[in-house]
Amino acid sequence: MSELRKLKITEMNRLTVQEFKEAAKLPLVVVLDEVRSLHNIGAVFRTSDAFLVNSIYLCGITATPPHPEMHKTALGAEYTVEWKYFKNTLDAVEELHKEGYTVMSIEQCEGSMMLDKLEVEAGKKYAIVMGNEVKGVQQEVVNRCDGCIEIPQYGTKHSLNVSVTAGIVLWEFANRLMALRK
Repeated sequence: MSELRKLKITEMNRLTVQEFKEAAKLPLVVVLDEVRSLHNIGAVFRTSDAFLVNSIYLCGITATPPHPEMHKTALGAEYTVEWKYFKNTLDAVEELHKEGYTVMSIEQCEGSMMLDKLEVEAGKKYAIVMGNEVKGVQQEVVNRCDGCIEIPQYGTKHSLNVSVTAGIVLWEFANRLMALRK
């Protein structure tokens, strides 16, 4: 078996903070609807940085940077990814609609589109709403979205942690949106 050498951080050619700020972002906004855990919020920031997400909208009880507990998982991404706070998630959804975004809840709903069937279009902007760790996306927010996306699951559990969900969904969106850039 051949030996594989792990890359050093200096070999990974990552963007500097300034290069990240200037980079062309994906036409994608993440909306966190009443997310309670600072670790989950930080993880979403870090994943959003990894996939060049345009911005994060933090809504309701969702904490805002700076916060030491959030930083433990964000590892500085809370300073690179743009964010905005809304007291009410419906206001965030309304603003996104006014700006021409297609807004989708990441939720198990009647008529949900399965994530593996996701299709994105060039020139369109997307926003995804992820909900509270226990209650999910508020029904009134689901009602105002353009649809729901569901992650196919095959085991006995009916849900995933919100930060895990963010990683899966952002990977899928990034893959498809980056393919349109080529």
